[in-house]
Amino acid sequence: MDALYFFVLAAVIASFGISIALRSSMEKLVLEPGTLPQIQSRFFIYVAIIEALPIILIVLGFINLMDSSVSVIIPLVIVGASVLINFIMNLMKKNALESQAPDLKEKLMTFFLMGNVLMTAIPIVAVVATFVR
Repeated sequence: MDALYFFVLAAVIASFGISIALRSSMEKLVLEPGTLPQIQSRFFIYVAIIEALPIILIVLGFINLMDSSVSVIIPLVIVGASVLINFIMNLMKKNALESQAPDLKEKLMTFFLMGNVLMTAIPIVAVVATFVR
């Protein structure tokens, strides 16, 4: 497999995995608003577990980067689409949950922003890595 596709795979796994964990955590927050610290702690543990494989894939991608011969257009489109799809899904979930629990609007927004920053970390590394070679 070409090195750029290690980065793409890492970005897709990280963005979808963290996005699923984020939506699940936001749902738990609406169901049990008093347990925000526990929900956040579990969310960060999930993120750490989810990012283990993408980090290994990023390292493999950098190891094989000099042998890469693929055009950067397709990998960049895949990474961008992955991030965009997950951002839209997260936004839709947040808006739906805000309509159910308007009193948790600030907490949901904080969780949403924090989760999206974490979701885009590995894809940003993948995009930067495509231009390193």
